[in-house]
Amino acid sequence: MEDIAWGTDAELTDEQFYNREQEITILKSLLESASKGSSPTIMVSGIRGIGKTVLLKKIKKDLNNDYFTCYIDLSATSSYQMGELTEIGIMEHFYESFMEEYKSKKFFSTFKKLSKYFKTKDFSVADVVDAGGLPLPLLKTADNYKKLSSFVLDLPQAIYEEHQDEIKGTILFIDEFQVLKDLGGRLDAFLWYLRSVIQSQKNVSYVFSGSLTSSDNVISKIAGSEGAFGGRMLNVEVHPFSRKTVKDYLKEKSPSLVFDETGFERFYNCTKGIPFYVNTFAKLLERDVKLDEDKVKDEFQRTLPYLAIHLINQWSRLTLQEQGIITQLLDKPLRRKTISGNMNVTSGSLSKPLNKLQDTGLVKLKENHYTISEPILEAWLKKEYTEKRVYPFRSI
Repeated sequence: MEDIAWGTDAELTDEQFYNREQEITILKSLLESASKGSSPTIMVSGIRGIGKTVLLKKIKKDLNNDYFTCYIDLSATSSYQMGELTEIGIMEHFYESFMEEYKSKKFFSTFKKLSKYFKTKDFSVADVVDAGGLPLPLLKTADNYKKLSSFVLDLPQAIYEEHQDEIKGTILFIDEFQVLKDLGGRLDAFLWYLRSVIQSQKNVSYVFSGSLTSSDNVISKIAGSEGAFGGRMLNVEVHPFSRKTVKDYLKEKSPSLVFDETGFERFYNCTKGIPFYVNTFAKLLERDVKLDEDKVKDEFQRTLPYLAIHLINQWSRLTLQEQGIITQLLDKPLRRKTISGNMNVTSGSLSKPLNKLQDTGLVKLKENHYTISEPILEAWLKKEYTEKRVYPFRSI
């Protein structure tokens, strides 16, 4: 029986989940220390598609009976979706996520009791409404942010103290952390404020995650020795699967895929061991036919639009200048001076677009050379040019 998930699946069944035993063991050991009053703060990082969200949801599910566990997707914050991330929007999203989990945990607390707690934080009763059984604060002025943030960030510890006979601690999984880059110049202040709250909580563990690598500047702002958490944050980086892991995985989960050695090697080179691409490509391959190198190569070209769909959407939102920079890098890594010379612009004018491309994870800087960090995007662009003799700079 075949049991390969689609690459887009964010939550897997126990049968679909595979490997990551080492990461699971490390993270569980760290998080279970919260029951002893020693709560870690952890950053789970890795490139896009590596399976961080799936890993977090697996651990959340495993620990849910003994802990109050809450998964928060920062990319679902309404202000971020509207194109202008705000601190108030983040806090409202935190609060809504807490209350939904509180409700699903069946820790029923009366509206009156939580309204009283609002009062202790300087909210008036008129500022609180009943939203489907959940008390929801209504913010009328920007001055309410300080009150709201203090109340919301105190909630995880308050939940533990109210239910400590039923749970060992509170664990917050805060995913898509990279979207906080949209705070711009306000990011440092937000991180330092967050740290000031976290360090005073004894029974609350925080697990931050996002499409970041250990070299990302946001990681240094948070987990670096000079960052907001002063080097006290533990960084767990999730890596691509090895060749052996991918081979064993496909053999177990999809025995109808018949690779010879050259075919499997091509498959691994196409997917780089990244679970999103491994799963998606495996789903789209023909079954019960011999998959040699040439066949896999042909299948890769055929399925590229499906493998690259999220990258194609991202490409379409780039400016012409940003798209032009990426096409400059298709042949080899280049210095900024070379890119600007090729594009007939000043080197300084490329600072903003290059920073944006790095923030979106499409381009990375290594040893003073810029290079494309998404091989599937690179392959799709080369395919488009080969077939149409022009890059898809504009779409109708």
